[in-house]
Amino acid sequence: MKRVVLFYCILNSLIMAQDIQLGQSIISPDYIEVEKLKPTKNVIVINKQDIDEKGYTSVSQVLNDVPGITVGTSAWGEIDIRGQGADQAAKNIQVMVDGAPITTLTTHPYQTNYDVIPIEQIEKIEIIPGGGSVLYGNGTSGGVINITTNLKTINKPINKIGYEFTKDKEKKYYTNFGTKINDNLAIQLNYSKSDKDWYFIDTYSNTEYFSGGFNFKISNNQALTFKYSHFEEDGQFIKNISKSNLEEFGENYRPKYSNVTVGIDENGLKIQEKKRRYLSSDREDDTFKLSYVYQITDDFLFTIDGFSSKGYFTNNEDADNKKMEQETLGTKTKLNISYGNENSLLIGTDYFKQTANMNYFDYKLKKVSEGDTPIGNQYIDGDYIKYDGKNTYKKVPYNFNYERFVKAIYFLNSNKFGDFEFTQGARYDITDWSFDKNANDGKGKDKSHRVNQNYEVSAAYNYRDTGKIYARYERGFTGPDGIQISDKRLDENGNSIYVKTEAEDEIFDMYEIGLRDYILGSAINLTGFYTKTDNQMNRVYLNNSPKESITVNYLETERYGVEFTANQVFGKLSFEEGYTYLKGKSNYNSQGKANIGKVDWSNSGLKKVPKHMISIKADYNIIDNLTTGLIWKYTGGYNNYLKDIERDEDSLVKSHVVVDFSLRYNNPKGYSIYSGINNLFNEKYYGYVGDNFSTVIPEFGRTYYLGASYTF
Repeated sequence: MKRVVLFYCILNSLIMAQDIQLGQSIISPDYIEVEKLKPTKNVIVINKQDIDEKGYTSVSQVLNDVPGITVGTSAWGEIDIRGQGADQAAKNIQVMVDGAPITTLTTHPYQTNYDVIPIEQIEKIEIIPGGGSVLYGNGTSGGVINITTNLKTINKPINKIGYEFTKDKEKKYYTNFGTKINDNLAIQLNYSKSDKDWYFIDTYSNTEYFSGGFNFKISNNQALTFKYSHFEEDGQFIKNISKSNLEEFGENYRPKYSNVTVGIDENGLKIQEKKRRYLSSDREDDTFKLSYVYQITDDFLFTIDGFSSKGYFTNNEDADNKKMEQETLGTKTKLNISYGNENSLLIGTDYFKQTANMNYFDYKLKKVSEGDTPIGNQYIDGDYIKYDGKNTYKKVPYNFNYERFVKAIYFLNSNKFGDFEFTQGARYDITDWSFDKNANDGKGKDKSHRVNQNYEVSAAYNYRDTGKIYARYERGFTGPDGIQISDKRLDENGNSIYVKTEAEDEIFDMYEIGLRDYILGSAINLTGFYTKTDNQMNRVYLNNSPKESITVNYLETERYGVEFTANQVFGKLSFEEGYTYLKGKSNYNSQGKANIGKVDWSNSGLKKVPKHMISIKADYNIIDNLTTGLIWKYTGGYNNYLKDIERDEDSLVKSHVVVDFSLRYNNPKGYSIYSGINNLFNEKYYGYVGDNFSTVIPEFGRTYYLGASYTF
């Protein structure tokens, strides 16, 4: 409530202070950099109308219907674009909300929740498959996802309330309120609450999300936009389950009770409680964003975005003790210069710092000195303790601290000469990593200074008004995440210590060709791609005792595929077809071949990717404002890029077909009623969860949903 009061005070101050009457709004695209890519790359745009008409309830649902994208079945859903596969997908994409990054710097235990933004607050989702490395830097070989909310520019405030019910799964309600105070000032406030049950008994996720912001026109060529959001999640889930337990108990599976230490008493004895070892999904996050746009002249457009986020996350059975605190603070600036006839140069800088910290206590056994009698008082570690034949313990602090500081400058030049379009771009990136670890298996702190570059060139030929062919090349890189930045080694005394990794950044060569045209009443889009890295990064164990865990560049991996979409409209009936073919292979490079016998790959993720995906969507306008839809989606069996290890759970993941049905009525007076059935034929199928330790869980069976909203 204090946050809401503060927000209203800021708004009131602005309303009282401004008295300038202005002309028309500044007209510019949401992301000038994305517009630069569209002539020579397939950028997928999903607008609010698409989201509303198909009845999506989360970002994951939207993305899972996009050809070439798969979304995992864990509570957050790992997004995989163009077949990155397990152990790679999370670090090879970037996800932005209103231009600010939300992807975290370490995936353990703090994992990114891409469903943090309620779907009813989203205006548009833009997806750049397999690229964007010059504009966005590290970790874009999978692609970039830009989520635009109704707070991006707030040019059109929204007033809407709604409720949605999914049988035995979720209840959600939301309200959006916005208004234009005058020609200069617009405000928007949003609130959403969701209570969701996951597949297994007693697994759930309850979330609340508040956001608010304003758009203030300083002059007819300057504008300021402010956004604030607060997210809370309370829940628990199961991430790992054996195949035997899954087959025996199904959705009724519960982790067994075990003794969990919650403290120690004054005598050094453990205080324990019996708990089922569910993992916690407790989370909280506060985000601020301030954007300034200045149309200096017709040929010069300057924008600067400042952003910060701060919060915590847990995904273990000890939610009160083990919290990963995270914080991001930074700016992104862009200057677009138009010159000549339809030519432009975009110059940008990125400057941001991310930190993640987990500090907690564990309980370590106190040992009695050799020769002491285990009766009466003992003097241990500077303290007298009472020993009565039971083990005694002391409280030991552990900490995991990470920091990544990114500084980058880039340019992207765009030219058009008649029917030909070209881009040339480069990026210079400096990343400074530091870590300070004190774990139960070792400790250490170190720094890593890493410098890298990205490049791109592309060309397109508009061979007719509706037809275009294009080709592009990108050189990108992916650096280590918070786990990979440090290696656990043995010192000369055989003690485990943490030192900075010797692994190099992965270098990707990305090639793409594409065709867009309108042929025989069908809008088609065809893309072929090939990506190769000669030094893929993996976290592995060495076959010694005690084991060392290190980051290595032992694999060379190729990924290639084809993406095809087509759209047709026949009066009241419309169709959309999509097909994706994904394939890849991993082999040992020269370093890997030299160390095959030294490495244990059993806890490393295999590249689990569906080879074929087909989708057919049909929408029919029954009468005015009443529309029905049907989606048929086939997901082929998975293939692994590295064949050295097959796991028992792999036999459960097979090809499957899912059919979704929807019905929607939009009344011109502002209210809408919609319903549907997901997995209409109750197909039973499994999806992979996690990366390092393989496990699968069943997807939801047939589910029914009903919702209503009113726009005023």
